[in-house]
Amino acid sequence: MEYRFSSLLIIVLIAATLSNCAEVCFNTTMPLKQSYNNLTTVFPGDCVILHCTLNDTAQWGLNGTDISNDDTHYNINTTSGTLTIQEVRSTDTGNYTCGSGSISLIVQIPDIIVTGQYTDLTVGSSVSIICTTMPSISNSVIKWHSSSFNSNELIIDPVMLSHNNNTFTCVVSSDLLAINLTKSITISVLDTSVSSVTVQSLSSYVIGDNVSIVCTISLTNAIGPDVSSLY
Repeated sequence: MEYRFSSLLIIVLIAATLSNCAEVCFNTTMPLKQSYNNLTTVFPGDCVILHCTLNDTAQWGLNGTDISNDDTHYNINTTSGTLTIQEVRSTDTGNYTCGSGSISLIVQIPDIIVTGQYTDLTVGSSVSIICTTMPSISNSVIKWHSSSFNSNELIIDPVMLSHNNNTFTCVVSSDLLAINLTKSITISVLDTSVSSVTVQSLSSYVIGDNVSIVCTISLTNAIGPDVSSLY
């Protein structure tokens, strides 16, 4: 018995695989009739493999424009129908099509995370403030603007009243991002005003006695490691 199939009956199935291009970490398959209701979220630096199964040469498009095979960023295997995106960029967000199939890819921008205390600091103390991204971006450069440290660690040692209300900005730059990511923090330092002054001494002395007078200055807030009084 001989079976004939119309050339109009093209079966298109798009599968998205997230991996490091060596080890698969996630796989999902979207039937064509549901493809416009499915989103795949990735992060800059991820490796994404999109699979297209159809009975003709695979031609991939992004937002209505054909994708060129450049081997460095987009790699199209016309035999297997796969599109490999090496190190996803923020500009790779969009609607990917193969034949009449479609899948939407969203490149989520990582959050900047600042760890370390930078508010209510005491004069004379030492602080270390670290800036990172979550998740991390491969080969990114993170540094604090308006500081003498060309790294993601901001060190203030010692803290002085002049640091109060100073603003420092963490800048994250990467070839995978369309624009730099920034996050600013404002340093706050507790006031160290004098709250009280007491003088302790004997009311009278005899000639030849040693005289001892103790002056104690109490501070509103401690200086350095829990120094709340001066003598």
